[in-house]
Amino acid sequence: MAEGSAGSAGTNSTEKNARDRLLEAGLDEFGRNGFDAATTRRIARRAGVNIGLIPYYFDGKQGLYRAVIEHVAGQIESYVAATLAEIRSCPAEKGLTQPEAVALLKQLMGKLIDFMVGSAQAPRFARIILREQLYPSSAYDIIFSRVMEPVIQAIAGTVSAAVGKPVSEVIRLRALSFLGQILIFRVARETVARLLGMQGYTQAETEQIRRIILEQTEAAIRGLCADEGKQ
Repeated sequence: MAEGSAGSAGTNSTEKNARDRLLEAGLDEFGRNGFDAATTRRIARRAGVNIGLIPYYFDGKQGLYRAVIEHVAGQIESYVAATLAEIRSCPAEKGLTQPEAVALLKQLMGKLIDFMVGSAQAPRFARIILREQLYPSSAYDIIFSRVMEPVIQAIAGTVSAAVGKPVSEVIRLRALSFLGQILIFRVARETVARLLGMQGYTQAETEQIRRIILEQTEAAIRGLCADEGKQ
């Protein structure tokens, strides 16, 4: 019995390892070449597994692509989950004070900066997400529902509370502009590299970017509050 259990555990571990390697290889292949130009042969070769494992685990190329998107969404989702949960847990009837709302906004923005700018995985994730932004497939629904929509709604909610205005189209546009401050450092990385010599980003560079974005975010909120006569 013990020997059978050990053998089963070993088999499960090997299968998980092969499946994970295919996900990682698929992330690189789809991110660099797009779905149409990507080949299952190259993915299997990158993963170091038999090509027959792709239909076995994923039902083929399309299934693998969706699984890669699920993997990317899940990684980002888990990274910001605690902060999103904290924002959602604030009772609507009580509301947030302006300092509380700004603190939560900066906390969420900081987490996004750490992941999108400072994470070693960020360039790989960004390639496939950017492709889905430019040429959306049905898989973009996964990214939108699990990452983009919850993050933008959370930013909009904290901005709304900070300025004392209900969430509206204008507030959502402001939320998108706040998020854009972060995304520019990923989608325009080559421009940043040529202008500033930042190739990485290193921890020090990420901290500098983080400080500037959070300062700008807080200044923008102060300006909006002043416009509303709250300061």
